[in-house]
Amino acid sequence: MTLRHVVSWKLSGETREERDAQAAEAIAALSPLAATVPTLNAISVHRNELFDGDNWDVTLIADFDDEAGLAAYVVHPDHVAAGSVIKGYAVGRVATDFTL
Repeated sequence: MTLRHVVSWKLSGETREERDAQAAEAIAALSPLAATVPTLNAISVHRNELFDGDNWDVTLIADFDDEAGLAAYVVHPDHVAAGSVIKGYAVGRVATDFTL
C-alpha cells in the first residue's frame, strides 16, 4: 500500500513575480525532505503554470507506506522547519490523502 498526501497552497504575493519568488523558496525548503525524513518515500513540489490567480499556486505530492509514516513526517523537525517557510506565505491550504 502507498498513502499519497497532496497539499496545495494559495500564496500571499500580490503579483505573479512575488508568488513565483515565494513558491521558489517553498520548493527549495520542501523538496529535500526525502533525504532527511525516513518515512517519506517520494516527494515532488510544483509551481502552478496555468491560470495564475484562479488555480492554487504550489502543490506538494508525497508518498508514504501508511498513515503512521505520514504522522511521523508531520512532526519531523525538518518538515516542521520547511513547513514554516510555506506557512509564512500561505493564505489558503487544501489537502487530500488517499491510497494507491
